[in-house]
Amino acid sequence: MRPALLSLFLLAAPVTAAFAQDPTSPSSADPQIELNLVNLPTTRSLAAHKSYARFTHRFARDLGIGDFGDLASDLFSLDNGAVIGLEYRFGITSGLQAGIYRNTLNKTLQVFGRWDAIQQGGALPIGVSALGSIEGLDNLEEGHQPAVGAVLSFTKGRAIALYASPIFVDGTREAELIGGATGEHEHDHFATAAGVTPQEDGDQSHHDGTFFVGLGTRLRVLPSMFLVGEISPRLAGHDPGQAGWGVSIEKWTGGHTLALTLTNFHGTTPGQIAGGGTDALYLGFNITRRF
Repeated sequence: MRPALLSLFLLAAPVTAAFAQDPTSPSSADPQIELNLVNLPTTRSLAAHKSYARFTHRFARDLGIGDFGDLASDLFSLDNGAVIGLEYRFGITSGLQAGIYRNTLNKTLQVFGRWDAIQQGGALPIGVSALGSIEGLDNLEEGHQPAVGAVLSFTKGRAIALYASPIFVDGTREAELIGGATGEHEHDHFATAAGVTPQEDGDQSHHDGTFFVGLGTRLRVLPSMFLVGEISPRLAGHDPGQAGWGVSIEKWTGGHTLALTLTNFHGTTPGQIAGGGTDALYLGFNITRRF
């Protein structure tokens, strides 16, 4: 518990003037303030030779288990373990970025890239990006899941941004079987929460990959505060079914963003999103910085 709170304090604390006055931050009139929603990507560009860091934290406790007293005794899940992730990405050009991300769910390691083919700006209210990634369990040693997709965005004034992300992830069946077999030694329910419960039979058992469409929005409610929502229904391929979803409330300060999240699964990568959601409810947070 103490390391988690310490990480939150250190990352959310005011940064130096160089970070706080980040010249790559969007203007106050631009609702597209982040490179991600809760988990899904956006079309927000990263300036050439600039960096972006993201810290994700999903507490292990299901908020739907127990009564109010039980939740309060666990400090509303803060006393439990968590799935923690850390990302770094770099702007190769103003339209091309690449990065690496790792979280503790089956020691998943992801390497990714994104090309912003059409960038929003000025009178142009739409953006189109192409993305590709490869992730694997046990630090990319097994359960490889390559993914390819696109992100489309639309903004309306300074108040709202809408997103759609059709993404195909290959190897989801193999990763599900491996993830369910190797398991999560510290928290047995992680595998189920990430959608990696083995499923040998069924009409989709012959499919190796999963196609899902992520849908999301960011809504400005105060000059520096936003509400975010997303859902990722699985439409075809292996194990279509219950969608993963997430909501958050964000505080934007220009150089960094702090978001308090609520999701129905622990996953944060394309492969983990393709695993689907559950009936559980998990508290978490995202912290990002641009520099």
